[in-house]
Amino acid sequence: MEESSMAQASLICLLLSFSIIMLSNAADISIDCGSSSSHIDADNRTWVGDTDFVTTGLTSKFVPFSKFPAELTTLRYFPTGETNCYTNIPVDKGGKVLVRTRFLYGDYDDESTAPKFDVVYDGKHRDSVVTTTYETATQSEAIFIPENGNISVCFYRTLSSETPFVSTIEVRMLDDSMYTDLGPKEGFILQQRTAYGAQELVRFPYDPYDRIWMPASVFASHLTSSATSIDTTGADNRPPEIILRTSWSQKGMAFYDIKLPFSGMTFYIVIYFSEPLSLGSDQKRSFNVYYEDKQVGSDLIVPPFGAVTQASLRDVVKTELAYLTFEATPDSTLDPLINALELYVISNSGGSGNGTNSTSTSGGGSPSPGGGSGSPPSTGGGSGSPPSTGGGGGSPSKGGGGGKSGGSNNGDGGTNKASEDEKSADSSGKSGEEKSSSNLALPLGISLPTLLSLGAGGWGVWKYFIKPRRHPESECSATQTEYKFTSEYGKRNSSEC
Repeated sequence: MEESSMAQASLICLLLSFSIIMLSNAADISIDCGSSSSHIDADNRTWVGDTDFVTTGLTSKFVPFSKFPAELTTLRYFPTGETNCYTNIPVDKGGKVLVRTRFLYGDYDDESTAPKFDVVYDGKHRDSVVTTTYETATQSEAIFIPENGNISVCFYRTLSSETPFVSTIEVRMLDDSMYTDLGPKEGFILQQRTAYGAQELVRFPYDPYDRIWMPASVFASHLTSSATSIDTTGADNRPPEIILRTSWSQKGMAFYDIKLPFSGMTFYIVIYFSEPLSLGSDQKRSFNVYYEDKQVGSDLIVPPFGAVTQASLRDVVKTELAYLTFEATPDSTLDPLINALELYVISNSGGSGNGTNSTSTSGGGSPSPGGGSGSPPSTGGGSGSPPSTGGGGGSPSKGGGGGKSGGSNNGDGGTNKASEDEKSADSSGKSGEEKSSSNLALPLGISLPTLLSLGAGGWGVWKYFIKPRRHPESECSATQTEYKFTSEYGKRNSSEC
């Protein structure tokens, strides 16, 4: 009897210890700023009120002209104080986290002036926020390694006339094996995350880490993968399978990056590749990627069929007119391709001057990188990135291979198969007999002022130059319903946001 009691006591202690361990592991959290209650959204995400994380500021709720998710219709604003913070947000100490803040102005204050201010993640990684209009959400996002078991998100008033505010804060835990180019004291401030050839925005549950991938479409061959499944373990960053099912590939295409982060800022770029076709013995796709004279990745790129590889380059500094060039090898019978790309500013521990301008999206194209604080957002709603109308400018010289790290580096649900309906019109790809003789160069962004200098070219040209800026989850304008996933990827639910 005594032995039985001791066994039961031991079992209870074991269960209690297990419970404590489970509670110590932080989970993803979504904070509905300005709300005191919880709710579950259409994608089964639980949103909690913000009263446990902040003690300053005032709250507001508004009814937008268009239909938005409930969490974007409430906000907390900070009319006093230079700095106001959300604190004690639980995370896993030493693990990698993605923190996303979103801002929907909505003219809540009847001032008709969307403010500008800074957001600082965990006291170290700064981004400048330029909110826009009444009906467009703005987003900022950072990836970093927390030093403690909780983090802060602070909002800094940069001008006395501006009032910072926030609509949502989302924290997502990443695997330690992801983003290995990130140093322990660094942060990656998102500029662009694009799925080339995708028709709709992609996030959870298609990306289990809830990264938001914006679609892009231009004058390029849209290839759709014929692989039964795609193994994503070949890329450290674990891109979701669904974005690897579409790609761009085009002979003679030339695009130029006209708007990167601040001059002097260093950035990190990572590109993902997956072969969409089951190649014959007489077919080959191989190429190198260069950012100016620096090689992206250390090896020749041969996209694997039914799998993925990634190439990255970091510690690159913006130049006046820079572009990516995809250069086919002489023995390649097929043109270069790209599935997806991520672009980040590298923030070093210091708390100020390390971020870049976060931006917003009002249409369905590849997001433009942020500019400086105060630079105006692009107002276009067209989709896609701009094809060059010129001669391509030549390919950069082959410089020293940047390798995976490029420069100095002191450290750094589930997927669904795309349905047949989402396949692009040009799913047949290129003929295996066609010799690749040109380079593929891709843009990282373009701004409205640049558009104005291009001159008149007719809507047929202009619609491919007008691009949204970046990354709300989705939003509705007066003439467009927000895109929302149903059970089949690529289908819109036009009845609700």
